[in-house]
Amino acid sequence: MTQDKAATPEASDRETRHTTPRAMIAVIACAGLVGLAFGYSLPLLSVVMENAGISSILIGLSAASESAAILLFGPLVPRMIGALGLRNAMFAATLVGVVALGALAFFDPLYAWFPLRFVLGGAIFLVLIASDIWITQGASAKRRGRMIAIYGTAITGGMAVGPLLVPLIGSDGQLPIFVGAAILASAVLPLFFAYGPAPAMEQAGKLRPLTLLLAMPLLVAAVFAFGFIDSSGLSLLPVYGLHLSMDEEASFFLVTVLVAGSILLQFPIGWLADRIDRFRVLQICALAGAAAAVLLPLSLGTDWAMWSCLFVIGGTMVGLYTISLAILGDRYSGGELAAAVTLIAMILAGGSTLGPLIGGGAIELWDPYGLNAVFIGAFCLVLALALFLGLRRRSGT
Repeated sequence: MTQDKAATPEASDRETRHTTPRAMIAVIACAGLVGLAFGYSLPLLSVVMENAGISSILIGLSAASESAAILLFGPLVPRMIGALGLRNAMFAATLVGVVALGALAFFDPLYAWFPLRFVLGGAIFLVLIASDIWITQGASAKRRGRMIAIYGTAITGGMAVGPLLVPLIGSDGQLPIFVGAAILASAVLPLFFAYGPAPAMEQAGKLRPLTLLLAMPLLVAAVFAFGFIDSSGLSLLPVYGLHLSMDEEASFFLVTVLVAGSILLQFPIGWLADRIDRFRVLQICALAGAAAAVLLPLSLGTDWAMWSCLFVIGGTMVGLYTISLAILGDRYSGGELAAAVTLIAMILAGGSTLGPLIGGGAIELWDPYGLNAVFIGAFCLVLALALFLGLRRRSGT
């Protein structure tokens, strides 16, 4: 099979091992606090490096090192989760992330940060992969889009608040980094309440990467685009704003607007995906995101217009991932779902790794509008593939 099939809430009528409401709330709270720590630390570390006189390319490369970890350790994740269990894996990964983030305060940001951010990124991704699995399988098919949207809103809500904390706390000295480590440490607290049945992880290794690539090429492109836009936006929008002569607070606010779009548009997108073909919703997100990215350079002289474009970009980019998880939940279960989510996370990590790197290089080449160009390119990748697959479906080839 070389093209994506339609996906609706009725497409999956399998028996699902649902988790308890208390456990679902606990997992969502944990993921939200991890999102807060991530949203706070990523732009903070970029500004610390910018203030140290480090180039945009190296800033982007440093940010990319966080997501690069999942590319190397991703194949081991299903086995790690199977051995430890979802709850214990989330505990262990969070604590490793706390140590790595706190250690950044003691080292030079140019070279020593690369391995530490690599460990930090791997830990955060493991927590989020485990929570993705828990929420996706724990929700019923008819409510999966909305449940994943609530879960995603918690994560992106944390990411929206995170950048706002940086101007309040500042970016000088060790204290801001220690604050980030403390926020991440607090994410373990909800897990003490995550009791009840967790999704089974049997047969986690039977799904192969090529199977997913051939079965769902549009899904793969959508998740890659989300990782690409998300990481480049979170890490480089503050730099983008500074290059437009904005002050530090206004530059961080660009990130907040981007993530705020994810918060406010996420549930409507999930609601829509529970009522119509989920792949159609992916196409709508790609089209709206591409249009907003094209309009962004034309809106830079007017705050409300610029914020509106970033708001739509934020909502539609996360919509690509939200709907992708819902589709995975429709098609896979148990250990196969764990393997599928891990493979998707690796694809996301590929986009997240390339996003800051290419975005930083694009800003160097076309200062600062190169970042607009990479947003446009990522959305258009999904849109072009959707149109191509749609034409093939109509022609029957």
